[in-house]
Amino acid sequence: MKDFILKHSGSYNFYKNNYEKLLHENTELNKRIKQYEAVYPPKECPICGYEGIDFKPYDNIIHKEVECPNCKSHERHRALWLYFHENKDILKKGNTFLHFAPEIQFNEMFRNSGMEYHPVDISSENSLIEEIIDIQDIPYEDNYFDLIYCSNVLEHVPDDNKAMNELYRVLKPGGLALILVPINGISYEMDCDKSKTFEDEKYNTSELRDKYYGQFDHLRLYGTDFKSKLENVGFNVIADDYIKNLGHEVIDKYALIKDENIFECVK
Repeated sequence: MKDFILKHSGSYNFYKNNYEKLLHENTELNKRIKQYEAVYPPKECPICGYEGIDFKPYDNIIHKEVECPNCKSHERHRALWLYFHENKDILKKGNTFLHFAPEIQFNEMFRNSGMEYHPVDISSENSLIEEIIDIQDIPYEDNYFDLIYCSNVLEHVPDDNKAMNELYRVLKPGGLALILVPINGISYEMDCDKSKTFEDEKYNTSELRDKYYGQFDHLRLYGTDFKSKLENVGFNVIADDYIKNLGHEVIDKYALIKDENIFECVK
């Protein structure tokens, strides 16, 4: 016991001699934290339960609170997580479900839904997929799927109009396709007409795509005309403002993009 006291006497004496100073510094630090939190409320991730001061920012993206440091979810993942939990009837047991570019954040939820679940992608690098499929040429018969979920895929596709037509073709009448893309003025802030999708064949290098489309592997930057593009292939877009309707408190808490659209497309 004597050796223990001698070993730790230095720490004890330090705290004893600096008690008032340390107490003052701790009080000031807590005060500053409260001031920061009043302006920037602590963030939470509804998917993994993480709580912290902030999320990781990404280059080019307007929103500076993007990635959860724990589960790596982005704003759209957190928004869709809330959406699926609020609309549980969408994941109806026995229904057919086509999911492009499946994300790890939804893997357990979708696989345990009791649906006929088809996680697919054009690349085998995604370990969550069960089939390699080109969205421009979907190898399923007309009117096959009750639900399609396609998030941040179409901006990577050479012929996005063909892909949208394929999504419409394989969706059942009355079925629902949930489609998301990054849109200029919402996800990115690029110097071009925000009402029109921007695409130019001359921007065919990684550097130029990153400069003009926001990411090196994007082939275009969508404008607010994206909704009409979906309608032009036959979809009835019944709602696209789910996130905005969650309210400022929820949006701030989970670091969502208020104006980001979840396009609910019905055939």
